[in-house]
Amino acid sequence: MPDPVTLRYLTLHPTDVAAVPDLDDADFDRQLADEAARLFDHEGWTERKSWHGGIVDTFILPHECVTYDPALSSGQSGPSPTGKAGEEGILWHKRVSQFKASEHGGYDVWYDAMGDRHIEQEEEYVDNLVNVIDVGKDAGKEGCYCKLYKLPFGATDRSFMAHCRVVTPSSLSTEESNEQGDKSASSKKPEGESASESSDGLREFLVFSLPITTSTDVKEEKKYVRGTQATVERVRELEGGTIEWSCASLSTPGGNIPVKLSESKMANSLADAVPSVLAWMNRAHPPGASHIKSGTYTADTPANAQKPARLRQTQDAANPGGGMGLMPAGRFTLEMFQKEVPLRDY
Repeated sequence: MPDPVTLRYLTLHPTDVAAVPDLDDADFDRQLADEAARLFDHEGWTERKSWHGGIVDTFILPHECVTYDPALSSGQSGPSPTGKAGEEGILWHKRVSQFKASEHGGYDVWYDAMGDRHIEQEEEYVDNLVNVIDVGKDAGKEGCYCKLYKLPFGATDRSFMAHCRVVTPSSLSTEESNEQGDKSASSKKPEGESASESSDGLREFLVFSLPITTSTDVKEEKKYVRGTQATVERVRELEGGTIEWSCASLSTPGGNIPVKLSESKMANSLADAVPSVLAWMNRAHPPGASHIKSGTYTADTPANAQKPARLRQTQDAANPGGGMGLMPAGRFTLEMFQKEVPLRDY
């Protein structure tokens, strides 16, 4: 059995919203990124299962492989993620999926979909997420929300208080080098390189959802039972044009649901999230969307098959090419018809 990983931030001990680190706290982000890496890469993950035709693999991390030492609250250290005796059976669950960038989009497309405006876009692809309330506004804290979920008939609706933040580990390394005053040429970021690009050229970002609590009641939460959840998602580039999307989650639904019952459904729940997100991405962020934004969209980019280019009319003339006033976007440019052509004498 490998040595247990000690988790200080990825626990089920809620942090008071007033004590939540600010979004520009780079040191906190570095500690989060390091803890997530140790969790994802731990050798103790077991009980591998494949779902949806092999699109998703799920794993469980036995409780012997984790110990908790909460850093942001006065919770009790030990093997229980909540600090309560008898809740050692609340386990970490992980899912892993790998996709070809040519089929489901490259890193930039995934960041636009999962990293940028994460909460706003989450409301688009999580069907039972019915409301998100900003609970950090009064305390001057960004990224703190109460999320309300509608459950099937017969089950009480659930709410979760979450502190959400997006972290790009390699950009933190760059900031740390700058803080140490390393101004050598080798430490400078090459021109045009992404801030989230690592030394081997492969990029990744992490999305954290950490449990919080507030001293005041949220009126919209009145008829909901509050659960507690800690989740981290990792999207990273691999060699060969592959994108890996992983999610590790630890949660308790609250109420009177037995731990064994909720744990038995975790793997299935994690796996079922993947197809719906892919379907949403295909609509909202087609694989070639980054080409459109960068101005390099052409008829043979992957997005063309997913979302055919609209016809457009040139601004300077309705008919610059002799009957070719309407042209597929990106295939021809106006400049092609404005070049001077030398005349020959006959």
